Amino acid sequence: MKKQYIFLIVLALLLKSFSHAQEQPGFSPLSLSEALNDNIPLIVITAHDFTKDIADAEVFQKQGNYPRFARSFDLNLSLSNSGNWSTLSNGDRVWRLHLKSNGAIAISLYFEDFFLPEGSTLHVYTPEYKQVSGSYTYLDNQGNELFSTEFLSGEEQIIEYFEPLSAKGQGKLRIASLAHQYRTLAMAEDCEVNINCSPEGTNWQDEKKGVVRIIVKEGTQLGYCSGTLINNTALDCKRYILTAFHCGTTASAADFNGWKFYFNYEAPLCSQGDDIGISNNVFTGCVKKAGSEDNGGSTGSDFLLVQMNATTRPSWWTTVYWNGWSRSTSAPASGSICIHHPAGSNKKISTTTGLSTTSTWGGSVLGTHWRVFWTGTTNGWGVTEGGSSGSPLFNTNSQVVGTLTGGGSYCNSVQPNGQTQADAFGKLSYHWTSNGTTSIRQLKPWLDPINSGVTSLNGGFNPCNGVGIQEVTETEVVTSIYPNPSNGRFTLSVNSGIKEEVEITTYNFAGQAVMSNRMESSPDGKFILDLTGQPDGLYLIHIKTPAYTQTKSLMLFQNK
Repeated sequence: MKKQYIFLIVLALLLKSFSHAQEQPGFSPLSLSEALNDNIPLIVITAHDFTKDIADAEVFQKQGNYPRFARSFDLNLSLSNSGNWSTLSNGDRVWRLHLKSNGAIAISLYFEDFFLPEGSTLHVYTPEYKQVSGSYTYLDNQGNELFSTEFLSGEEQIIEYFEPLSAKGQGKLRIASLAHQYRTLAMAEDCEVNINCSPEGTNWQDEKKGVVRIIVKEGTQLGYCSGTLINNTALDCKRYILTAFHCGTTASAADFNGWKFYFNYEAPLCSQGDDIGISNNVFTGCVKKAGSEDNGGSTGSDFLLVQMNATTRPSWWTTVYWNGWSRSTSAPASGSICIHHPAGSNKKISTTTGLSTTSTWGGSVLGTHWRVFWTGTTNGWGVTEGGSSGSPLFNTNSQVVGTLTGGGSYCNSVQPNGQTQADAFGKLSYHWTSNGTTSIRQLKPWLDPINSGVTSLNGGFNPCNGVGIQEVTETEVVTSIYPNPSNGRFTLSVNSGIKEEVEITTYNFAGQAVMSNRMESSPDGKFILDLTGQPDGLYLIHIKTPAYTQTKSLMLFQNK
């Protein structure tokens, strides 16, 4: 988060704990129960003086940027060129490698060419198993063959891969880089409110499931920001993440490939501290789609839209939430909230007081940001901090209306009267088309790809084609719909090659079926779908034949 009014770095006296890396369901490392060869090859990362990294990170944050805390080092360590194998009596195999990065506060690993066959497991742990990450299984394959692990405390880690005889030679692992934490960040400030506190978080339990902690990468440096998974009018479950442009001002395509997105990183209870961030729900890698290109709000609204490049759907993915949005120019009302990860901590909530007002950030362009003030609530007085950058501002309709650039809010224990200072969120209405004339400078082409013209869109769980239905063919059953938008009656043109009965189910934007029709092939290939009397808005029709499925969007607008 950019602190505009006061520059402050809080020095932590205690290590931020990484000791809560959660064990995922599955087996423990096999080395705990099997007598394996103790001769594990050790690779020590080339010595590096982090004095300059630390100084640069402190200056970078003092200038109002996100907090940097780690540096990455390129590696090229695979199953074939490093480590060693132990073969069990039944033919199963275990591969292990010991890594050390001298002086590291914690270490995280980035994998490329990553593929775990069914039956295999991967664990990463510190010596003597004080911390264990895993087991990871085939369910953790991301489709793009990228993967990364949680930071584990200390300068040493052991990587252990188990491969059953039935999958011999099928697995792929290549450690492409290691992230070395060189700087301890302060925990979130003491007035912050955990997302699972009541009453503050009670009405935001869906929306929180779309807010992510982001480890951003620019060059060799890593830091923390926040963002949100966000819905689009095609309802195609594209994995768009909206955050702040200043979180990746100089990030290259290769850097974006190393970004990490943590879902559900939160403390289960209201009273738990910032070191209780429990989540292994992580995706690695993204592609930049659009950004304000404004030096982080100096001449625009400071937005960045990326698309996660993972393609798989792990079991926990059904719990994530695509947040809705509003591009209304009306000011958000009192009671609007922000959900964020200050200092990279577990998820927090901050609540506004009074009507937000229009403002600027850099001073050169008016009307780019919402100016908000926070208020005290039952369990604290939520503010924002470094690491909160890019977090969403929600209006009272639970729709995203802005992304955090920065401001002057602090807990009073850190800065006197800090809790009464304002923060600035880049307006989603300005993100829409006002930062530039091309698609790579606007949100509109990505969040309204069907050109519906709607000014707001609700969020939802799994809003894929309205009801979670995936396309299974490129064959068009319905080749066109007109007029669209319509005041009630839509004419569907059916592919002349389709001779089977066609079933058409119409869903509203809440994913509820409102109508079901069956049609035989007609001589003129036309079918009238009548939605007269239904509420105005976007609808999805699911078109099904014995051989094909298809989904189309409709816009109903009745002149009442």
